Amino acid sequence: MTGRRTYYKVLQVDAEADADVIATVYRRLAQRFHPDRDGTPEAARRMLELNQAYSVLKDPEQRARYDSELVVRRDRRSADRFVRRPTEAPLANEPITAYGEAGPPRGPAAGSVMDFGRYRGWSLGQIAAYDPDFLEWFERSPVGRQYRAEIAQLKSSRASR
Repeated sequence: MTGRRTYYKVLQVDAEADADVIATVYRRLAQRFHPDRDGTPEAARRMLELNQAYSVLKDPEQRARYDSELVVRRDRRSADRFVRRPTEAPLANEPITAYGEAGPPRGPAAGSVMDFGRYRGWSLGQIAAYDPDFLEWFERSPVGRQYRAEIAQLKSSRASR
């Protein structure tokens, strides 16, 4: 892949996605763009990209090499004077100070705190109180897999009120 298009963007997954998520997304996209389903040249080109990306990302060794190449590519960009850089890097034990598109959290914190997305800096309890529909979606999405038990507990406690 060249330029800004990476294998992660081809498969439409986050660079931190685990192998199960990558495999699931690949299968869904492959079903959509398979030549038996869509005979257009664009679908054939897209299927070729999907196969190439998945062949690298499914193998842990190749994926590690690819990730290190991406780091080198990003490091080369760090010398570019037009790239904006944060003035100071936060320490690992500092609390999250940057918030997502939803802005600063509302209400008292309860549960795990999101470190990504539009509710970055919000706890699951705050999200449940402010946007329960998002929590429903998040519970069903692959990225929310690790929070499913906590979300189910939040939903049952809210239902009992």
